[in-house]
Amino acid sequence: MKKLVAIFVVLLFAVPAMAQTAKAPEWSFFGSQRMATFYIADDYGDAKVNGSGDDWGLRWDFQGNSRVGARVRADKVGGFIELALTATNGGDGGDGGVNTRRAFGTWKFSDNATLKVGKDYSPVTEFISGQVFDSDAGLLGQGNFYGRRPSMLGLNIGALEMALLNNPTTTAGMGLPAGVDPDWNLPRFEAAYQLKMDSFYLRPFGGIQYFKIDSGASTLTDDLDILSYVVGLGGMANIGAFRIGGQIAYGQNWANTNAWAGGRWGQTYAGATLKGTDDVNDATSIQAQLVAGLKFSDTINFEAGVGYRDDDADRPGVDNARALEYYGQVVLTLAPGVFLVPEVGYIDFMDNPVTDDDAGYRWYAGAKWQINF
Repeated sequence: MKKLVAIFVVLLFAVPAMAQTAKAPEWSFFGSQRMATFYIADDYGDAKVNGSGDDWGLRWDFQGNSRVGARVRADKVGGFIELALTATNGGDGGDGGVNTRRAFGTWKFSDNATLKVGKDYSPVTEFISGQVFDSDAGLLGQGNFYGRRPSMLGLNIGALEMALLNNPTTTAGMGLPAGVDPDWNLPRFEAAYQLKMDSFYLRPFGGIQYFKIDSGASTLTDDLDILSYVVGLGGMANIGAFRIGGQIAYGQNWANTNAWAGGRWGQTYAGATLKGTDDVNDATSIQAQLVAGLKFSDTINFEAGVGYRDDDADRPGVDNARALEYYGQVVLTLAPGVFLVPEVGYIDFMDNPVTDDDAGYRWYAGAKWQINF
């Protein structure tokens, strides 16, 4: 008994001493506020909207990707919290919501391995384009593949990044009868590897998701298997003040993940659809981008880019949904953390996949204003 008391006394004094020697968390806060000021001209091609074949207008908005956040570090454990700030942009701007953009903790449990728990950009996501129109669209879903910011269990081992992700599966637009029962029993899996050289890098990536639709009490004569995947390659080369980068991605049923869709036609032609009563039409998609830039000085940086996307829905009477987009910009650094980015761009919506009519185009010109603090 005396020994137990002695051990307890030692622990009683040792724990506070250990706590005093442990590294206290270091917090650093940041923010980024952004305004979009653009003129937009739309041509609706062979269609009409509100009785007109074209339209133009001014976009003068507080961007919804404005943010505030904090970074936390304490020895081998760290954290990151980033909140999105929004506004209604009507009248005096209105009060908008505050949403969680990113929130995760990390544990560096060895010299080259880190565990990540929370919500962050998925491994297939890489930002190559600096396009600022449409709240920093960055050609996402229109040449630049985008995995969004799902909840995850992530593992980084050196240059290899892997994650088991939330399944944002969706059956919207599949044409399923009533009474089916979608079942998903596995998380989505993604991985990427970054191969760095002296003046360039290459980044292969891939992801896969599977779920089943049980026929249940519906008119289906068999269960349906929905497989979604993506494989791709991105990279960037720096030659003095000049840089050039790009990405290409190919895959299937991106819309069924609700994370891999985007571009001009959204999810409409990028997901599986019912074929008969026991099978599906699998949609295949490809997208690619090319971006080039020139750092003229520490305060002037030029960039131009092009993005292309093609969705083949594999449905009777439906052609491929395509769109092609171009932009050019100059990033002006007015002061440390203060940026003005004039940009012009053109989006060709090509042909309507169903009617084969001209789907029109969009021109835009203006600037993004941004202050980081």
